[in-house]
Amino acid sequence: MRLTTLLTLGLAIISSAAVGCSSLGERNAISPPLPGVGAMVASQAPLFTPRLITMNSRTSRLEAWPIQRGGGSDPEPITPPLNVGGASVLSTIGDVVVMVESFPSSRVVLYNTKTGTTRFLDDPFGTPIAIAVAKDKTIYALNVSKNGSPITMYQPPAHRAVELNCSVMPSGQAIAVDNEGNIFIQGYPSNSAYSIAEIPNGPGGPEPQNCAILPLETNPGYVGGVAIDPKTDALITLDDPSLCAGGEEGRMTIYPRPYNQSTGRSKDIGKNCTGGLWLNADSTIVFTSDEDVSGSFSFILQRSFPDGGDIGIYHGSNFAGLAPMPSMLPN
Repeated sequence: MRLTTLLTLGLAIISSAAVGCSSLGERNAISPPLPGVGAMVASQAPLFTPRLITMNSRTSRLEAWPIQRGGGSDPEPITPPLNVGGASVLSTIGDVVVMVESFPSSRVVLYNTKTGTTRFLDDPFGTPIAIAVAKDKTIYALNVSKNGSPITMYQPPAHRAVELNCSVMPSGQAIAVDNEGNIFIQGYPSNSAYSIAEIPNGPGGPEPQNCAILPLETNPGYVGGVAIDPKTDALITLDDPSLCAGGEEGRMTIYPRPYNQSTGRSKDIGKNCTGGLWLNADSTIVFTSDEDVSGSFSFILQRSFPDGGDIGIYHGSNFAGLAPMPSMLPN
């Protein structure tokens, strides 16, 4: 649910043109329903339960750390090299790891850790950069494109690619969905400060024409991530107020319902340039990625939730994205 600072800056430039009127469009990018069959690959190692799943950007293998106090190093590969390029792990649905692929194709990748099958969902509306999964297993992929930041919605069982556009958020960078199916986009609207926009879920489904900016605290810093606590429906945001230049970084703010600035409570959980928010299955741990001052060494921070206490660090891999397994939906 979060990009690196470099990608954040790049996407802000690419997505600077405002999106036109909100729209709900559909194309015939149809993939078979889950779980189905896809390209077969065999699992190479037993999985830990619970575990933290990442993609090794050098080997193209999925790797797993056991989730434990103190964290860990040197995760164990759990797959052979997968036929995906520029993939990042961002969510899980049961035994399925959900990734986004940025090249050579723009698509969502679903890998079943039990059967060793891979499924691809084409994304015709842009390049997917972040994922959220609803309670009904609908997948929402946030994109970057020349027309802004459209969302591609894949509803089971057909998983047709449906476009959702939020005109007030032309440069979205992170996405979440709550228990009621409302969609939240963290990014940069027309001004310089970042915000959260909400696409409400109506009787007929998402209503992008009613997308609006929430009355939350804004900051000229970098966006870091957005998530929903499935247990409470609390909205969780992450940002880097000091622009990854030292000072206050990795500020996690929790907003209970109804979401407004006066109810938010913040805690600094980061180190240098913090990004991404992932909760474990019982919402007692939050994971976020970070890096050293030089940007040459990346690691995953493990914090207690909701208080943000330090309970470990994971390192020893060229990881791209992450996802706890098992997890609770929505995530």
